[in-house]
Amino acid sequence: MSETLRNQSLDKLENFINDGILSYSYKRNYDYGPKNRSNISLLSPYIRKRILHEKEVINKCLKHFDLNKIEKFIQEVFWRVYWKGWLEGRTKVWADYKKNLESSISEYSSGEKKQNYYLALQGKTGINCFDDWIKELKNYGYLHNHSRMWFASIWIHTLQLPWELGANFFLKNLIDGDPASNTLSWRWVAGLHTQGKCYVASEDNIKKFSDGRYSQKNILNKQITLPEFKNFVFEKKEYNTQKFSKKNNLILLNINNLSYLEETIEIMKENLICFINHDEVYEYSTLPKKFNKNSMDEYLIFLKDKGIKCKNFPTFENFFKFFEKSEFSEIFAFYPSIGYELDYLNLQFRKYNVNLNFIYDNFDKLCWEHASSGFFKFKSKIPHLISKIN
Repeated sequence: MSETLRNQSLDKLENFINDGILSYSYKRNYDYGPKNRSNISLLSPYIRKRILHEKEVINKCLKHFDLNKIEKFIQEVFWRVYWKGWLEGRTKVWADYKKNLESSISEYSSGEKKQNYYLALQGKTGINCFDDWIKELKNYGYLHNHSRMWFASIWIHTLQLPWELGANFFLKNLIDGDPASNTLSWRWVAGLHTQGKCYVASEDNIKKFSDGRYSQKNILNKQITLPEFKNFVFEKKEYNTQKFSKKNNLILLNINNLSYLEETIEIMKENLICFINHDEVYEYSTLPKKFNKNSMDEYLIFLKDKGIKCKNFPTFENFFKFFEKSEFSEIFAFYPSIGYELDYLNLQFRKYNVNLNFIYDNFDKLCWEHASSGFFKFKSKIPHLISKIN
């Protein structure tokens, strides 16, 4: 097989099932450094783009092992879709994040605040583990999940920097950066997600789970002030019910839904599939931008090999000019979930005063209705959800 991202993802999944999944629950919290990731799956960048669909990962794993033997890993796969569903029902959280981020960028653009902020971004805080994670994130586009928590705690509680700036830094640099998982995880560390609780890293915890690589003492601030808690009421998501016929539709792709599932391919057959350049959506750093481009380039080749008609457009202006002269009366798009991709898509369609109809992933619709409260309640539904996707 050629070395595509899709093939890479399938190989990693197979290797993890064979060699890592049974020990995942008790090894997963250890960060041995970027050269040794043998204790985790490294599937998140592919799942993020749905090069590997969550449903596909779950089913393949459960073909080899009973749920009770690999429950922790299956729960982690469900976490991402849970976070997305939680945010879909609380869109104001994303709007508040963007508003506060804009204010923080302005506030930290000059003076002493700017200096402290940029020392953090350059990995020059004097906190060895944190400074190393800055470099690791820039060089690899990835951090171990436990280190992400430690990093966020130090950023917020030790360096006293706005969590929105840290979340933005992660989203720019992580190749698996997901707006829902990223935003809500940072809010949780800050003490905004669960009332009366925040996450505070400790030197002993960092030393233990970094396998002794970091052992600085008395570096972390223990005087934590919890922010004012704001409760966001969950609003059940309404899905547009407009159906399209199986043939002769115009469907927009997006970088968040590059699904290789047969049910997705069936939707696209005998329709025109369009992709519009995503460079203006958000200022990703080099590694995520490269991963996005390679993902989409390979996906378009895959679709064309399947006999599916595809057309690329460099800008939305080019796309809408084509649409105006075409025989199509409606535009459909795979739903990208809350985040910058959706914001930009909605902005462009409002600008050109054109209606947009979304196509929702069946797995998302199945799971999101159970994401109204905490994960532990959602977790109790996992066996039911599994029974629906087999």
